Amino acid sequence: AYGLMQFNDMSKISKVVDNSMVERTAQWLMSRRDGKGGFLRNPQALDSYGRADQDITNAYIVYALAEAGRRDIQKELDEAAKSALESNDPYVQALVANALYCFQDFNRGDELLKKFLGKQDASGFWCGTRHSITRSEGISLKLETTSLVCMAIMKSKKPDLNALTKGIKFIVASRSGNGGFGATQSTILCLKALTQYSQFARRTESPGTIVISVNGKVVARKKYEAGEREVIVIDSLERFLKDGASEIGVAFEDTKNALPYSLSVSYNTWQPSTSELCKVKLETAISVEKAKVGQTVRISTVLTNKTNTGLPMTIAVLGLPAGVSAQPWQLKELQEKKIVDFYEVTPSTVIFYFRQMKPEEIRTINLDCKAEVPGFYTAPSSRAYLYYTNEYKAWTSIKPVKVEM
Repeated sequence: AYGLMQFNDMSKISKVVDNSMVERTAQWLMSRRDGKGGFLRNPQALDSYGRADQDITNAYIVYALAEAGRRDIQKELDEAAKSALESNDPYVQALVANALYCFQDFNRGDELLKKFLGKQDASGFWCGTRHSITRSEGISLKLETTSLVCMAIMKSKKPDLNALTKGIKFIVASRSGNGGFGATQSTILCLKALTQYSQFARRTESPGTIVISVNGKVVARKKYEAGEREVIVIDSLERFLKDGASEIGVAFEDTKNALPYSLSVSYNTWQPSTSELCKVKLETAISVEKAKVGQTVRISTVLTNKTNTGLPMTIAVLGLPAGVSAQPWQLKELQEKKIVDFYEVTPSTVIFYFRQMKPEEIRTINLDCKAEVPGFYTAPSSRAYLYYTNEYKAWTSIKPVKVEM
């Protein structure tokens, strides 16, 4: 469903999209209709903790098909609208409201909009009550819901500009220094909302001055001109920071409209703090602190679901000392034996993917690495987290290892 919507968006700006592929995707989705206003699931996924609830799945597919221009889903739309009107979940309601507006069904779209518009937090966001289609929680769920609500507001005939402005400001303020907005699905929806808003609220840009302060003291100023398109960067602020907490202020002078901004902070630490909200626990250990070249060094990883509920896709990133390397045959064996579902190797880590974790489940991975290069090595810290709630991480590290000839 997401792929259909994505390629439909791409086809509006590029001719590289294969229209027959898009049509096959749409036809496959249509073939999954159950005749009752919903969509069939893959039987293999019925016991999966990574799957979204049925009403969320149906609402998302209807939304994707509607956004892609399909108009032969009236029965599914009616059923999704009925379910959404009975729901108290702003995420589901926003999905269906967008679909209704795509069908020019403003009466039911406005009815849904009224149900969730008043649930906006003072900080500007809306949040689903359960999870999203990707089982997102935390900041990603807030961003996905807020983006969908903002897009619905902009589709309505009488948009609530105050609520919309607050929602857009929350999205902009949530942008990370590297350009992302939470996890992958939330990033895409945020970009869709911001793109739509840029067309919705065009206005003439004016010149102004950005003023940066640290702990109440002005440390930098930068002027910009009307119509400026390049990114305005003010860097090297670290020299003004002191030990402990610091407050950085951003102000605008000689202009009526403030610009959206983000603060990017990069730092190094041996082991970051584990989030109390992370639903998994990670433990790692190394079998020896000294090894000869060619010797096997076992690195053990224990990943635990701390909750009594199932978890969706979970990631464990194991940091490896530079002088040792994972053995490809063993990684392949781990996947074949279904100890892990997928893996990925980088120069300093092995990344393990788990489609789901059962309640209180414990996964143990013993990796027999090969000592190859003499030296004294400290591995980067290891971490684990839910793929779609990646702001909450568990961190741990292993002892250094010395490799000798």
